[in-house]
Amino acid sequence: MEIKQIKKTIIIFTDLDETLLKENKYHYNILNSFIKKLLKYGCIIIPVTSKTYLEVIDILTHIKYKLPFSVENGAAYYLPIKNTKDYIYKKILNPYAVNKTIIRKILNKNIFKNYLQNIKFIENLPSIDQKKITKLNNKQLENFNSRQYSIPVILNGDKYFKKKFEAALLKYNLKVIFGGKLNNISGLHSKLNSLNFFTNQYKKKLRTKKMITISLGDHQNDTEILNYSNYSGIIKNKTYKFINLKKKNNIFRSFTSEPNGWVEVLKKIIIKMEKDYN
Repeated sequence: MEIKQIKKTIIIFTDLDETLLKENKYHYNILNSFIKKLLKYGCIIIPVTSKTYLEVIDILTHIKYKLPFSVENGAAYYLPIKNTKDYIYKKILNPYAVNKTIIRKILNKNIFKNYLQNIKFIENLPSIDQKKITKLNNKQLENFNSRQYSIPVILNGDKYFKKKFEAALLKYNLKVIFGGKLNNISGLHSKLNSLNFFTNQYKKKLRTKKMITISLGDHQNDTEILNYSNYSGIIKNKTYKFINLKKKNNIFRSFTSEPNGWVEVLKKIIIKMEKDYN
């Protein structure tokens, strides 16, 4: 792996659940030496996830990497503050983000009365049911429920119901998207907003336009970043076959599931980059 020969800044955008993490766990033995090598060569690794701030911070402090990241499907971006040992970040809110309290008020309008009969709010369920659905322990569940800009739900209606519900939400600048095992109601932000934000940030910071973007994901809410990156990696799991990408080139799929698949697909991309730029 000779990334150092490529005279461009490489930014790796990665989903977390079922892409880098398996069953919400970071597999140190499989990932750590490889990630260290990527960082040593100057790669910038940026998690873009449906997880909350507290969930991501818990992961980063555990694996001891102070990475930039975005949360709740692009609702907010976090840039690490230098010259501090603690995990202190500068937060920048996506202008499309809507506070959870406001989302709740909108959903209480009469227009949504019939829809709510087919919707279960995860945070309203007994903790024992929340654990079964999310497969999280008490501490992880507390971090999961700390979200500020999205509301995880279970939709029980058919495709027609979901289509009408999406149309009703759009009238109030809201949407529902699958991510992190559940449907999430949120503002009109996306992981693509995160890709564009961080790419522009590093272009300004490094004063360069020589940049390569790589995106890694496993599900439909990753499709936009996979379409708009120079190289894309799809991690094999139960849902990856449903990802339909518009672009035709530089798409790589792993034959193994996370976290081995994450390493596998990145190695394939790196080999292709070396051919393209050397």
